[in-house]
Amino acid sequence: MSKKYEALVIFSDVVRDDALEAAIERFAGELKAFGAEIESTESIGRKTFARTLAKRDHGLYGKVRFDAEPDAIAKMRERFRLYEDVYRIQFRTRNLRIEAAKAKDDARRAAYNAAQAAKAEAAAAQAAAEVQDAPDAE
Repeated sequence: MSKKYEALVIFSDVVRDDALEAAIERFAGELKAFGAEIESTESIGRKTFARTLAKRDHGLYGKVRFDAEPDAIAKMRERFRLYEDVYRIQFRTRNLRIEAAKAKDDARRAAYNAAQAAKAEAAAAQAAAEVQDAPDAE
């Protein structure tokens, strides 16, 4: 039975900023080789570490969401440990209830922001109409 996972990957300085997307896609391709089904990939970008780790002060972050068998995760860890461009990797299972609640909250916020924008637009249109209708004081 496959589970839903999320992998946070920190690439070392070997990967340049402009090649981050390609590195994430290469990483996702390796996950597919282990039988994973990729849902989405996300490039987070360059982040500075809170403290220097192994003489490095920053890394390039990427996130991949996928479905895989639980026993494949240990094999993936061992495989990516050998990669020079992967500095750190973290696999975690995804909590679908939390993701659903976040999606619902995001939709609620988007609806609220759209309503506020419509209200502001209506007020601006009304103010413009009042300025046009006002008699000129000359």
